[in-house]
Amino acid sequence: MKAEYDQERLYWIDAIRSFACICVVTTHAAIAGNYRDTIAVAFFNYYSMAGASILFFMISGALILYKPKPVVPFLKTRFSRVFFPMVVWSIVSLTVKWLRGKLTFTGFLVHLAHIPFWPQVSTYWFIYVILGIYLLTPILANWLTKASRRDVEIYLGIWGLTLLLPYVKYLDRDFLHIVDFDHGYLYQFYGFTGYALMGYYLRKYVDVRNKRKFALLFVAALALPMAMYLLVKVNHYIITDRMSFHVLCLTVCYFSFIKQLKMSKRLSLLFYDFAQHSFGIYLVHIILMKYLVKPIVVQWAVSNWIQIPVVIFSTVVVSYIVVHLLSKLPYSKYVVGL
Repeated sequence: MKAEYDQERLYWIDAIRSFACICVVTTHAAIAGNYRDTIAVAFFNYYSMAGASILFFMISGALILYKPKPVVPFLKTRFSRVFFPMVVWSIVSLTVKWLRGKLTFTGFLVHLAHIPFWPQVSTYWFIYVILGIYLLTPILANWLTKASRRDVEIYLGIWGLTLLLPYVKYLDRDFLHIVDFDHGYLYQFYGFTGYALMGYYLRKYVDVRNKRKFALLFVAALALPMAMYLLVKVNHYIITDRMSFHVLCLTVCYFSFIKQLKMSKRLSLLFYDFAQHSFGIYLVHIILMKYLVKPIVVQWAVSNWIQIPVVIFSTVVVSYIVVHLLSKLPYSKYVVGL
C-alpha cells in the first residue's frame, strides 16, 4: 500500500533516522578493511559515528520523552518491537558462526543463554542501551511534563560535565582513579540517557533561526577533533569516544540541521519509507556486509577508499530489500520490527 502524506507526522524525524541508519552502515564499512592511516580512519569514523547510534538515542528521546507514558503498556510495546528482533538476529549470527566452525556447539548454547544479558553481536550493544533507556522513560517523561526549560538545562549541564572526562583522562591518566569516578556523584549522570534528554530538549526548545551562527558551530564541530589532534596530539581513541563533548556538538548539529530542512511531500514520503525499514537494516546489515557484500567487493583490485562507498551503497540496498521482503511475512514485527 502506497504511503499517504500526513501533515501531522514529523517527517524530519524520519529524515534523521534515515541519515543515522546510513551512518551506522558507514561506520562499520569504514573499519572493515585494511588501512595504514589510523588517524584518517579515526576522523572518518568520528564523522559517521556521531550521526549513527547517538542520533538514534536522541530520536528516541525526542519521541518517547515528549509525553507521559504508562509503564506496562509502554514497556510491552517497546520491548516487543526491539528485544525480540534482536534475539532472532543474534541467533542467526551465532548459527552462522557455528556452521562456519567459529563456535563449538557447546559455545553456541552458552552464547544463546547470554543473549538476554549482553550482546552476542558487537554492533547490537546499542539495543541493550536503548532498552535500559526505555526502563527509565516513564520516570523521565512524567518528570518532564512538570519540569521547566531551566530545569532541563541544569541536568543537561551536569551531564555535560561528564563529557569532559575523556580530555581530563588524556591530561592525567591517574586522575579518574584518584577521584574514584566509578563511585562518584557525577557517575550517576554519565551515560547515553543524556543524549535522549538532549533529543527531547532540541525538539521542544531549539529552533535554528540564525543560520550563519549555526553554520559556524557546524564547522567548529567538524574541525574541533582535527585541531585537537594537530595541536595537542590527542589519541585517536579520544576522537571517537562517544561520551565526549565534541561528539555531542557534532550530533547536535546533525540533529538541528536536518530538523530545519524544508522537504517536499515526495522526499518526506521517501524518508518515511526508509525510516520504517531502518531498524531492520540495522539488525541485518552487519551479517550481510560481513558474509555477502564484503567478500564480493574486496576481490576488486581497487583502493580501499573506493571500496568503502561501494560497500556502503551495496549493503544499504541489499539490507533494504531483505528487510522489505521479510516485512511481508506473518509476525514480521518480531523479526525486523515492522
